[in-house]
Amino acid sequence: MAVVHVPVLHVYYDCGNCSCICEFYGAIFWYNERFLYLSRTDNLRYTKCCKSGTIVLPPPLSPPVVLLQLFEDGHFLHNIRAYNSMFSMTSFGAKVDDEINKVRGLYVFKISGQIFHRIDDSSQPRFLQLYMCDDENEISNILHAFRTNGDVVFSVDVINSLSHMLDTNNEYVRTFKIARDMAESMCLDSYGVCLFNNVPNRRYGPPAPGTLGCIVCGDDVIGVVYDIVIYSKSGLPQRVSKLHPAYMPLQ
Repeated sequence: MAVVHVPVLHVYYDCGNCSCICEFYGAIFWYNERFLYLSRTDNLRYTKCCKSGTIVLPPPLSPPVVLLQLFEDGHFLHNIRAYNSMFSMTSFGAKVDDEINKVRGLYVFKISGQIFHRIDDSSQPRFLQLYMCDDENEISNILHAFRTNGDVVFSVDVINSLSHMLDTNNEYVRTFKIARDMAESMCLDSYGVCLFNNVPNRRYGPPAPGTLGCIVCGDDVIGVVYDIVIYSKSGLPQRVSKLHPAYMPLQ
């Protein structure tokens, strides 16, 4: 089969400023991205962000002050991937295909087959389990659970700041800690945490305060349909709806 070489035209093309604003969501576009059939000279319409208001998108939330301060910390920025993995809620397992990186070129992360959760049977809490344990040993549990090759020296102050930020701003962390306190008050040795969502229709994104709740109960939760069911060590996950907004950080 003959290889066709397409000539490269070294011509500068000016597409203008990216300054056109969607009247519904406020996203910024180039002029040529307008929807031709609905646009007029004095009223440009864009559909790539919210389908002309069909999809209701809340404005982006402002980052917590603690996180903004850490973005100016050289140590945090240099080890940001390690800190991000340290506070991940679920494990990640996959069969990584390294053959593709044996040739010259940019690094490619390629997996074969299906991704899955991978967590060992260790008695030490890891991932989401960390938020179900006592606050007194939270930092030591986090450091013990995260394995490194020794190249990264973590800052306890940074870990404390991130942990406090999640306690204050993350609905998932707060919900699981409330569930933990409820289970302890009811003296449940085996329990399930059932998350339910109260986000209005056509709204997407992380749950806001008051939109994510939980029900803590014993082993009889299977007969009731909830969005997400998470069991303690004595059981296995039973049901996770991929349509639930809370599913994204749990996959």
